[in-house]
Amino acid sequence: MILSRLHAPRALRRARLALASVVLASAALLAPASAVAQGAGGDPTLAQTLFEEGRRLMEAKSYAEACPKLAESQRLRPGTGTLLNLALCNEALGRTATAWGQFKEALFASKKEGNAARETFAQEHINALEPRLSKIQLNAESTPGLLIRIDGHDIPAAALGTPIPIDPGAHEVEATASGYAVWSTTVQVGENADLKAIAIPKLQPAPAAAAPAGAQGPAAGGGGVGEGSAGGGGGLRTAGFVIGGAGAAVLGVGAVFGILAAGQASDAEDDPTLCPGKQCSPRGREEIDAAETKALVSTIGIGVGVAALGAGAILVLTSGPSTTEGAGAAGARRGSPGRVQARVVPLIGADGGGVGVVGRF
Repeated sequence: MILSRLHAPRALRRARLALASVVLASAALLAPASAVAQGAGGDPTLAQTLFEEGRRLMEAKSYAEACPKLAESQRLRPGTGTLLNLALCNEALGRTATAWGQFKEALFASKKEGNAARETFAQEHINALEPRLSKIQLNAESTPGLLIRIDGHDIPAAALGTPIPIDPGAHEVEATASGYAVWSTTVQVGENADLKAIAIPKLQPAPAAAAPAGAQGPAAGGGGVGEGSAGGGGGLRTAGFVIGGAGAAVLGVGAVFGILAAGQASDAEDDPTLCPGKQCSPRGREEIDAAETKALVSTIGIGVGVAALGAGAILVLTSGPSTTEGAGAAGARRGSPGRVQARVVPLIGADGGGVGVVGRF
């Protein structure tokens, strides 16, 4: 396409103006064709074939077979004549509201075309049908986002409280809204000037909205949080709190050993009987070694505690939103495999220390 290659704004505007001029000129040339021009893109041969077959079936009074063929012909290549025949077909089937609407449409088209004969024909049938029209009136209580359908067709909010022409027969009325239970009813509309008033009640919250899935734990079908989902967010969150709590405890122990080590070393160095002249006796050397051991334990403990606190925080933050019932609580109450059991164990080696997590998730 030429338009897809024009990138400059000015060139694009010029192209759009030229295209609009072509469209307007075409509309002016085709205006006398009226409704027929609307279906220029359809298959004229198939449309004509279906129209002729529909007329033949109408003459044979096979209206139920004729109407679909005329409707498809009108869809393929709209024309006022086809529309009038389709309206007559629906009128013969007792579809008074459908026929009335099609005669109305044909009336407007005939006025635009200046075809007085068709205009008069359509108006006569409209006048005959209007006193017979059956109607339905929908009255609804306020529900946020309310959507009403009749036989699957949306009814605009502006139509509520207004009698709407409708074909005789059974009709399904449905009211829906997000987060609310669906309300529906079937109404039987009479053939001659019947009026059915339908009172649509305020919709009730849907069960899923009142009690979100998963909030009841095992009520969701055995696959709730803490049961059958070992890697669920509840298990990670519980493990995070357990590991973090243990880390805080180990951190406290490390701090205590650090204080003890500092005090013991200071006492030994300041005691003239243990370390006279900064030269410690064997007894003083033992005190200094014991203080160094406490210092090592303190260093490892503090490192382990900080690491455990960090690991716990990561587990909590990556576990996702909390639920009404965590995996640990549910598993503990039922004694199921989903129960979280974990503890932090300091690991001390010749080259330093670390932290290990022992447990079941």
